[in-house]
Amino acid sequence: MKQKIKINVLGSCISRVSLLDGVQSEHGIADDRLELGYFLDKQNIVAAMMPPAFTKEEVQAITVDELYDKSRLQSLKQTLNKETLNLLLESDADYLVMDFYDMGIMFLSYKNTCMATQANEFCRTNLFRKYQDKMYKWNLYELPIWIWYTYVDLFMEKIMTKYDSDHIILNRFRCNSYYLDLDGKVKYIPDGFRMAIQPNPKYNQNAYDLEKYFIEKYNPWVIDLSKYFMGDRNCWGNLNGAHFEKEFYRETFDQIKRIIFEKDAKRYYDEPDFFNKDRRGWSEDIERKFDVDAALCSDGVFYNLLNSGDILWLNILDKMNMYAPDNKRVIELVEWMNENNYE
Repeated sequence: MKQKIKINVLGSCISRVSLLDGVQSEHGIADDRLELGYFLDKQNIVAAMMPPAFTKEEVQAITVDELYDKSRLQSLKQTLNKETLNLLLESDADYLVMDFYDMGIMFLSYKNTCMATQANEFCRTNLFRKYQDKMYKWNLYELPIWIWYTYVDLFMEKIMTKYDSDHIILNRFRCNSYYLDLDGKVKYIPDGFRMAIQPNPKYNQNAYDLEKYFIEKYNPWVIDLSKYFMGDRNCWGNLNGAHFEKEFYRETFDQIKRIIFEKDAKRYYDEPDFFNKDRRGWSEDIERKFDVDAALCSDGVFYNLLNSGDILWLNILDKMNMYAPDNKRVIELVEWMNENNYE
């Protein structure tokens, strides 16, 4: 019997839910040929290269009752004990899937080191309260890159002793600004979903620059689809800017499988499967409401995105074409898109 191919994930829900083919409630990986190793989320890889701030005994004393999310106890202790790198190096996984969601959220410094907070769970603990007067909050993207890019390189020097560039997949991440609401209108994500422990679109350029540096230096497989998708209230109650439409996860998963199982997969993939009625999941996607008139009006989201140069306009046009293929203006816009080689 052929052994399954094992994948470690160092990233977030944008990669984890992709391996579940967009079905958040499932477990493992949505393909019997693949097996999930570690899923290490809420991990700042710069902080992972710093020394521990606390003794193992102090960390071990943290109890599940101190946490809001009880499932985070083990990962919190692993993060504080700086075990991330060793877990990945000692794993028997074949591939490493990465995304940089967690590089753009708040972390803490203490004396000569720093730490990720596991979605602020650490800040609920007695251990945090013991030392909080000597801790400071930071965001990497607000610091000069000469301070911290070096630690990304130190991390990757170690990682590439196990995973070469052909076994690292970078899932590029652009934080959402928009979402599809239940009434079918595309709306701007409220500011209440821009807390320090969540991604923020104001850091999208910083994330892009980091990814560009990473790609040029380490030559991983690259999946660059998140820029084409928005959030979706039909799938997510939490409009966190990293929560996308199902189609994003399906297409990302399809490309991960092409990378692993096909010889002719594209090294850099940024081609959403839009304007294709035969695409996987099309019949499910069209069950959602979508207000074509609201999107298409002169001050609607389509023209706002198009005029601002935001490629998300392509997603809106795809939806208009799905829901109103006979609309004269939609037909004209699709023809214009084709004439300008946007398909």
